[in-house]
Amino acid sequence: FNGEGILGLKQPDRPFPTGTALGVLKWRKQTQDESEVPLTINCWPSVSGSETYVNVEYESDGTRDLHNTVIAIPMPPCRDPPNVTQVDGDYRFDARQGVLFWDVGLVDASSTTGSMEIVLATQADESSVFPIQVNFDSASTFVD
Repeated sequence: FNGEGILGLKQPDRPFPTGTALGVLKWRKQTQDESEVPLTINCWPSVSGSETYVNVEYESDGTRDLHNTVIAIPMPPCRDPPNVTQVDGDYRFDARQGVLFWDVGLVDASSTTGSMEIVLATQADESSVFPIQVNFDSASTFVD
């Protein structure tokens, strides 16, 4: 890519693998300027008695449309699945992965914030709900 500006397989003599997920292009941008971050996630876990309360919020400045937004929150091992008491959007818990997926959908100028409240029936280590991952699609690029 660097020499010719063309994306392709490392071994061009092999056939393109259809029906299989394939990472053709990966990139990341590191910055200390938080104004460049398209979505801010805040998470406050707290233990009270025999339960752990987890409040998660997202916020966007609304300048970009973020489609298919999903926030993945790791859940600590627990006998019972997490009890979601409030959510803006939909959610599903994958017990095998130990992850609660918060499906926000579209984040745009009309939906710049949202929140989710979770109750866990255990005294969890507060660090067990990190790191939180976010995935979304965007029709525009973030780097010029």
